[in-house]
Amino acid sequence: MADPKLIEQAKNAIDEILSVLGISRVVCVDDEYRGGLQVEQIIGIANSLPLDALKNIIPQSLGTLADDPDIRAQQLRRAWDRLDNNARTQLGKEILLVGGPQNAGTEGDQRYASTLGELIPADKLLTLSPMEWTERREQLIQEAKKRHTLFLFDQDLSRDGGDPEGGIKIIASVLGAKGAKKVICALLTHTIAPQEQPGRWKELSETYGVDCDRFVPIPKKWLDDDPLIIAHLLKLVALSPDLKILKDETRKIMRRAAKSAADKVAAISLCDLEHITFRVPASEGSWEPDMLFRLHGLYHRLEARRLAHEGGKLEVMARRMRRISHIQTETESLPIQDAWATQRDELYEPADHLNRNHLPLELGDIFAKVGAESQKRYILLAQPCDLMVRNDGKRAPDIEYMTLAEIGPSREQRQYTEELHYFADGPTDRYFVKLKEIHHVPSLLLDLCIFNDNGQAAISLVSTCPEGIRPAWVHRFARLKEAYDKRLHKLGCLLPVGSDTPEAKRVRKEVKDALLGGLLDGGLFRGIVSDKDGQRAITYNCQRVGRLCRPYAYKLLLACTLCLGRPAIDPEFGMRLKPDNH
Repeated sequence: MADPKLIEQAKNAIDEILSVLGISRVVCVDDEYRGGLQVEQIIGIANSLPLDALKNIIPQSLGTLADDPDIRAQQLRRAWDRLDNNARTQLGKEILLVGGPQNAGTEGDQRYASTLGELIPADKLLTLSPMEWTERREQLIQEAKKRHTLFLFDQDLSRDGGDPEGGIKIIASVLGAKGAKKVICALLTHTIAPQEQPGRWKELSETYGVDCDRFVPIPKKWLDDDPLIIAHLLKLVALSPDLKILKDETRKIMRRAAKSAADKVAAISLCDLEHITFRVPASEGSWEPDMLFRLHGLYHRLEARRLAHEGGKLEVMARRMRRISHIQTETESLPIQDAWATQRDELYEPADHLNRNHLPLELGDIFAKVGAESQKRYILLAQPCDLMVRNDGKRAPDIEYMTLAEIGPSREQRQYTEELHYFADGPTDRYFVKLKEIHHVPSLLLDLCIFNDNGQAAISLVSTCPEGIRPAWVHRFARLKEAYDKRLHKLGCLLPVGSDTPEAKRVRKEVKDALLGGLLDGGLFRGIVSDKDGQRAITYNCQRVGRLCRPYAYKLLLACTLCLGRPAIDPEFGMRLKPDNH
């Protein structure tokens, strides 16, 4: 049974939603309304209640209830006969509300219907059985074009000779009818569990060809557990027509802005375009098409903002929708599913995009150990200009080591850590960057990740630079290949020869292993050398697995700088007194 306080809050919210929208009628179609409230069903539920609870419901004017269930049932039948229809309805509602979950069948549906009657004002609620809906369908749809109406349909209408999936089929038919653009529908059902609601919403939309923006499924169980969610979902139903229009208008603006931006880029003189697109990147080692995307982004942003405010249409829509959206229906049980993933997409670039397009190293790049079961990750913290590879394949200055800070899961934040928001797959897990757990990794090693589609740090000393690499990094590949080739070449003189004594072979092997270990020592990461048919290759257990967007990566870089630059003060000789709390 729902908390009466929650029912009252939900009732007030729904009343405000209907009032703001100007909805004067709510039509609810459910097979529970086929015969009204049955006295024997009500008495059966009443007799299942504790006697003290039942006494709080039955008016004293109807007499004192007996302890014996059979006698009490007879008393209730006589009392029921003395009541008028309104009093019977009210008493039945109260018994159903207090009755709580009985069976998953009829009594539960009666209770849900009763709670719904509590939430929606009686003067606006019209309840119909499926047969009554069939008789009045055309009339009600025609009236809805002039009189704002909210339609609520039960999904399973089989107890009145209907279809077990009749509700969604009716919605598809109603919304597909001519002149139904402003019709508002919701699907009330006990066939969908609350945790299934987001997924089933999409499934029903695809199966029956009903736009998700035009209806919303509402699990009936929320009528018991949290009726405020009913108010919230009804708010979404109310907002859905305007939300669809808002999305369509925004899409039109974005398309117009894209065309305008393309026209402005096309109007740039060849001299200016060559300077911006090729001469500027040549000095920085940037990719030339990036400059064109930067120009398009600039003009697109400015034009989209101008069009958004032009005429004030969007502001009028936003003002109207704001009145509904700001109605208080917040509850911890809200079925929000994709907001977390959407925010995660804004903050992190996926590994597949970075590695398949061979994007250069940047502040915020995230690495992992290949094959490791640990949840630890490592994030690159370095000044972006220092990471930039120039057209000669070098950095300025040509830094030898880069700083990686450790990322790990934790239940709570500790000193000298920064939370990496939305790094986990969901809100239950938390990850932190440990600013005192930093590692210095050779830049040559991390650079190798750029040239492989899977992002792993590896290079074959007989391979050529992959296609699609930016010019500055083509030169960088040549330098990396040369550097690793020289290191491995020095080991050639340590290969055993036929005249070596066993002792000489042992010494050569020890020296070679020691030198090779130093060559392949990448701090955090270890490498192996393979030599098959004279084709030497080096592979490290290091892989680029993502990137944090630049604004948040800058925040981490500043936090790391502050951590490293924190003052170190000698411990005090004395002991200060604690402040007096009295």
